[in-house]
Amino acid sequence: MKSNWLDELNSVQKQAVQIIDSPLLIVAGAGSGKTKVITHKIAYLVLEKNIFPKNILGVTFTNRAAEEMKDRIQNISGISANMLSISTFHSLGLRILRESGQIMGFNHDWQIIDERDQKKIIEQIIKENLKHFSIDLIEECRRKINMAKMSVIYPNDEESLFKMGFNQDDIRIFSLYFNLQQNYKIWDYEDLISFSVKLLQNHENYRKNYCNHFQYVVVDEFQDTNPNQYELIKLLAQEHQKITVVGDDDQAIYSWRGASIRFLFDFERDFPGLRIIKLEQNYRSTQPILDFANSIIESNSLRRKKSMWTEKKKGKEVFLIHTSSKEQEAEKIAGLISRLKKSNSEMFPLAVLYRINSQSLALETEFLKQNIHFKIIKGLRFFDRKEIKDCLALLKLTIDSQDNLSFLRVVDFLPLGIGPKTLNLLIKKSKETQKSLFFTLKDNFQDKFKSHKLFDKMEELNKNKNNFRFSEILNLLLDFSNYVKSLDEKQEHSRLLNVKELITFMEKWEKNNPNAEFIDLLDRMSLESPKRKNEKKMPVYLLTMHNAKGTEFQTVIIAGINAAYMPFFLRKGYDELEEERRLFYVGATRAIQNLIVSTGSQKTSYFLRQIHTAFYTTVFESEELYHRLISGGEAENSDSLSRYIQHPVFGKGKIIKELSSSTFLIEFVEKGEILIDTSVAKVQFL
Repeated sequence: MKSNWLDELNSVQKQAVQIIDSPLLIVAGAGSGKTKVITHKIAYLVLEKNIFPKNILGVTFTNRAAEEMKDRIQNISGISANMLSISTFHSLGLRILRESGQIMGFNHDWQIIDERDQKKIIEQIIKENLKHFSIDLIEECRRKINMAKMSVIYPNDEESLFKMGFNQDDIRIFSLYFNLQQNYKIWDYEDLISFSVKLLQNHENYRKNYCNHFQYVVVDEFQDTNPNQYELIKLLAQEHQKITVVGDDDQAIYSWRGASIRFLFDFERDFPGLRIIKLEQNYRSTQPILDFANSIIESNSLRRKKSMWTEKKKGKEVFLIHTSSKEQEAEKIAGLISRLKKSNSEMFPLAVLYRINSQSLALETEFLKQNIHFKIIKGLRFFDRKEIKDCLALLKLTIDSQDNLSFLRVVDFLPLGIGPKTLNLLIKKSKETQKSLFFTLKDNFQDKFKSHKLFDKMEELNKNKNNFRFSEILNLLLDFSNYVKSLDEKQEHSRLLNVKELITFMEKWEKNNPNAEFIDLLDRMSLESPKRKNEKKMPVYLLTMHNAKGTEFQTVIIAGINAAYMPFFLRKGYDELEEERRLFYVGATRAIQNLIVSTGSQKTSYFLRQIHTAFYTTVFESEELYHRLISGGEAENSDSLSRYIQHPVFGKGKIIKELSSSTFLIEFVEKGEILIDTSVAKVQFL
């Protein structure tokens, strides 16, 4: 046990730890030491208030976070980790069902399936019972089922399911899946919580027993709770009201998976006498980074007002680098990283964040070109994504009819009337005749070959492939197969964007490699980033802003802060726009020492226009940015001109050329190059 362990806390953190007899909401800003507060609070309850460890319930979202909390508490207090009741929501639900589920008919034969098994079961149900149902809709159907269970809605409540967006096929699949679960005695992850909620709602004596056992409840990342999770916590804590929840409304970014920011505000209604403490001192970032982040989030209306600050007052300014396209953005970012890696290891680890996965392609391409080793966190390489592999299988099978792997993939993801029975016969015949699956189908299963015109189209394109570019062939295949149309109809917007990005990539590659062969294109797509010695000392990461939650890096570059990606163009509702702004805030607060924002388009994000210009410095070239970063001040300037002006209409711009004493060619972030007469326009030279 550490001596003077409470002295590790600042005065506000200590106050949050010592409030134990009333409901408490700790609004913990980014980097404010929330885990330290939670772990010290549990230690305080045991060491100072003599509460038995098993009578304190700690709940978080991941096993990793739960284990970290246990380790920290053991380190602080000497309490064995085995004595602590700290778990994830799902583990808590499983515990309740294992201990008390017999009252609802759940014996110890019931087992848990993971998400992969759940998807396979739903897929099999669809294949056996709804042959008309598109296989590509499986994931969307699974998501709907899970979202319904999050609100304790099951197949017998059709009216509620229709309101949630279910159609008749979805309800039938849900019903068949639920019946199979009963027959096979299996729970999925959402059942663990929803059935625990039902148990506590319908059996008062059981609820009281759990309330008496868990005298204190502490919940981490409260802004990420979904309806089921919130209800479970409420049922366990309303009896004694000794509950502490820790969360940050400014970091609520998971509505798409069921989380709701409203629980942070409902909590005050459901637990009268609630006390609220705000942790606003940041221990991660410098003040310039926090000023920028505060300026992002203050435009949101649905939030509890707070302003993050730090004792690290000095720090490099936040830089906005103007880039007019994704390709130029990638080139400038890669150029900057290449220079930093040679002599500025203190600026690593470095992360490049972006809004959606398809944005990584330009970065991956340029990083490979400039020999920058990188790692994609919680994501796939662009060319490893399903929709990209689907497209390439179509193209490869057309170029090479002997490609059996591509044939198997095509008949799997397209509705071509070739089911498992036909496929087994086809594979057997192919082995007998020593012919490819494509030609075996043509020679021995003419009805199947002719039933869908795609195979004929492939043959036609194969014979004339020298008359087309590869990108043109793929476009024709996607159109003829209705693949893009199906993605559009199913509102698979992210996948659709990835397909369009693939076509754009191929067109540019073909332009730059006019005489290259198909294998050259495939090799380019298959390239892996080269491994280099001592790379761990200064790694580079690529990840989405969603996946960046809970991480921190010495240097953060946020790419694509423009009108298309931030806010994401499909997010148009007021609540959605506020969540997009929170996502930008989360990205910015991952930075420890250096924060760089890149536009990637002429049309910058209006979120940027809402940030006071005093909180960032605009640069136009990676060379200038590099010098400013390493010097902490102005880049060297060899001529006598002021490098920038502030225009009353166009904002800040860089002087490109002096044409006369009053006429200048200026490059503005949003307007590009404009000729300015300073005798007419009132400008300020910077």
